Amino acid sequence: MSRIRFTKSTQLIAGLLTGLLFAILVVPLVAQTAMDSGPYYDVSKEVTLTGTVSTVLTRPAPGMAWGSHLLLTTVSGTVDASLGNWAFVGKDALSVAPGQQLQITGVMKTINDKQVFLARVVTVGSKVYTLRDQHGLPLSSQSRERAARKGESL
Repeated sequence: MSRIRFTKSTQLIAGLLTGLLFAILVVPLVAQTAMDSGPYYDVSKEVTLTGTVSTVLTRPAPGMAWGSHLLLTTVSGTVDASLGNWAFVGKDALSVAPGQQLQITGVMKTINDKQVFLARVVTVGSKVYTLRDQHGLPLSSQSRERAARKGESL
């Protein structure tokens, strides 16, 4: 009787291990995205754009990348600048309004089949707002405050 129970549990374990092996082999092949094909944010490809703010979105519109956005009118056309989740949060929050001129430094990427400018630094007049680190990761309001206290440039 115990021999039958042992055989059934061995078959169950073998089946589970086979399923796990299959999942390990198949999921990485399917899960690759455009971001896996190269660096997501390459600081060597940064450019600086100058333009006028046409729209400020503290929340993304449907179909946009997550986080807040600025729609910027430049000489080349309208640019969707993604600012991340924390641009308008905290003590040193970004302060812009439609009609303002600004400079924005970042990298253009294709996300969800749309061109999006990942903003790292926004300059409004003499005020400089660092929104992402050199790897393109959005900075929280707390990390911006800590860097300001230490006198670091991000």
